[in-house]
Amino acid sequence: MILPIIDFLPIESRRAVNAERAKRRIALLGILLLVFSLGVSAHSWNSARIAEQERKVGAMLVANAPGVEELIDGLAKEQSMLERALRISDGLKHSIPTSSVLATISNMLPDHVTLTGMRIEISDSPQQMLVVMNGVSQTNKELVEFEHKLVGSSAFRGVTLSESRAGEFMGKRVQEFTISLQVPMCVQVCRPGTMRVAQGGMN
Repeated sequence: MILPIIDFLPIESRRAVNAERAKRRIALLGILLLVFSLGVSAHSWNSARIAEQERKVGAMLVANAPGVEELIDGLAKEQSMLERALRISDGLKHSIPTSSVLATISNMLPDHVTLTGMRIEISDSPQQMLVVMNGVSQTNKELVEFEHKLVGSSAFRGVTLSESRAGEFMGKRVQEFTISLQVPMCVQVCRPGTMRVAQGGMN
């Protein structure tokens, strides 16, 4: 059984209590609005600060972009040179010493043919030495003789006379030439200054 609630407060007192409650509710709402406004302001300020920092970082990156690109290009070139040096180093560790290649070619030189320069590189595919020689010959006859010796050697492949022209060397008229060839990795040293292809292609 629900008992009825009887309010014995006078009407004026009841109005005063209700007015006080309304004031408290308004004050509470005001405090909540103030806290909410402060939170929104703090969040907006923090977002604006982060955005400004990101803008400054972006501007700095844009300003330093040329320097960064040059640094990256320099590192890429250094890496390429290092890889090339490592390939050459690995190639020189094979069973074909560079000195043996030089000695074999030197032993094939006719009396009046002189080498003035030589470049040796290592090719990965197929794995072989690439040799480019520059030299001079007293006559074209000695040059043809040298070329035939290189072609007839089983240790060399792809012998090519890429350039031959008249020139002057130490005050004398000579025939300047450029010859290129390949040395497969399946050759072996027979004796100092000579090489041949190994049986079965094995070192």
